[in-house]
Amino acid sequence: MALNLVRNSRVFFTTNVDSTTGVVGTTGFTSANTQEIQVLDGFTFSQNTTADTVTISEAGVAPVRGQRSFNTALAPVDFSMSTYIRPFNATTAITAEEAVLWNALLGANAISTANTISVGGTVSGATYAFAAGEGTVTISGTSLTYAGLSVGDSVVISGLSHATDGTILNNAAKVASLSSTAITLELATPKAAGAAITSITAGTVKLYKSAWAPVASTYSVVTTGGSNLNQLQKFGMIFIVDSVVYVVDNCAMNQAVIDFGLDAIAMAAWTGQGTQLKQSTVITASTLSGAAAKNTAAQFITNKLSTVSMSLVNSLGSAAAGTSYAVALTGGSITINNNIAYITPANLGTVNIPTTYYTGTRAITGTLNAYLKTGSGVNSTGQLLADMLAAANSAIEPMAALSITIGGATNATKVVLEMPSVTFSIPTVDVQQVVSTAINFTAEGYTPSATTDANTFALDEVNDLTVRYYAA
Repeated sequence: MALNLVRNSRVFFTTNVDSTTGVVGTTGFTSANTQEIQVLDGFTFSQNTTADTVTISEAGVAPVRGQRSFNTALAPVDFSMSTYIRPFNATTAITAEEAVLWNALLGANAISTANTISVGGTVSGATYAFAAGEGTVTISGTSLTYAGLSVGDSVVISGLSHATDGTILNNAAKVASLSSTAITLELATPKAAGAAITSITAGTVKLYKSAWAPVASTYSVVTTGGSNLNQLQKFGMIFIVDSVVYVVDNCAMNQAVIDFGLDAIAMAAWTGQGTQLKQSTVITASTLSGAAAKNTAAQFITNKLSTVSMSLVNSLGSAAAGTSYAVALTGGSITINNNIAYITPANLGTVNIPTTYYTGTRAITGTLNAYLKTGSGVNSTGQLLADMLAAANSAIEPMAALSITIGGATNATKVVLEMPSVTFSIPTVDVQQVVSTAINFTAEGYTPSATTDANTFALDEVNDLTVRYYAA
């Protein structure tokens, strides 16, 4: 009898699943649909049984005291793993092994050529306009083609260049109208305060229907722009533990947690669920030989180089809109949670298995830990605390733009998390040898305004979070 050793384990993410049931296939694993994921020690996968126990209670000198237990249902499979955050420059695009995990967390469509819409014909240019809380990009040209694209589709724009606002233009959008001479797209996150964007250059324009998109030669982006869905991307997980293969069918990615431990390498903890766990004797390491290989050349990122900036979108008491605070972290975390709930039947005489799931509230929350520094100035957490205390009786929803750059703003290899509208609570104070503070925040959708201080939080908007991967 051989023991299974974790050091010999391998983990695979696959979209080679039945489009209806989500059951993982037994053949046909290719680099286009299956990716080996490098994970840290401590990954888990398990499925519990729900039992119904019948007991009785009776009087007498010899009462029956037995019980009967029935297995009534299988709970959803729970799996978890941690990966390092590792951008990689593949020359033609910025990639990452964990791109498939981000894509499953925030969208329904796989990263594939089928979900990459190349705009054909002659593209003559692009314009940007802001009105009534919306920023609109119009791609102009003649004999434009866009096979596979429809009005109402959520996409990520690629191929627009601008000296300062390229990251705003190459972002999540919704298709508003289509014709042979113009494609109109409504940006999820327009330029703040409706400022103009001129001198836009349109190159090879592509529209990605996946959440993850390689929008420029220097960065790729994943956003919440297409995540207002009841169900997300179907995928499967394959765990090879030594020589034993376990498969999780019909998976959904529920949560990602990024932790800012200063003495650690940047990483994300992923958790998800599926409908059934099974051991496979058909799928083997040989069967998976065609999968995309793990990338050992991608760079690691050191958390201690990370930077954080917070800028008031609306005024906060005497602190005017646009006031910025730079926070030197001592730790913290950010959580993106889909709050997924599975549905299981309750038929008698059978072991019921989960049939499907639905997403709940998209909750993006976090905590930033820092030393409490007194005095005024943008580097002072004490000033932020003072401004918040001064407006505590009147600021119902203080709005700020929060940007966390994992790896440092000046470094070529980094990951930037941008939340343009966060509401934050009064920082808590922890009195130790060095007094520290914790700033709790919640990212929300918002509707921008052309007027200062008039931006408003909006439940129906999908501009909570944009993540950009950069690599040298």
